[in-house]
Amino acid sequence: LEIYISKIEKRYFSHQKPDKCPKCGSPKVVKIIYGDQSYKAFLEEEAGKIILGGSIMKKNDPGWACIDCKTEIFKRKFRTFP
Repeated sequence: LEIYISKIEKRYFSHQKPDKCPKCGSPKVVKIIYGDQSYKAFLEEEAGKIILGGSIMKKNDPGWACIDCKTEIFKRKFRTFP
């Protein structure tokens, strides 16, 4: 797992869900769900399984967040160079 930290943007980026928070080390990193939500989604958020991110997802919204320190991790596809 590779996590990229942008010093310019002061954000964390990863191409997949991290096993632990890059800031505090907590294993409680969960997916952020966007769009209209069901009652089940609200229950999952209360149980700490997901975070509800609002009804509209924008291009630059984070994909995951740490439950403990609220650090957001943004999805980023890494480019490989020859």
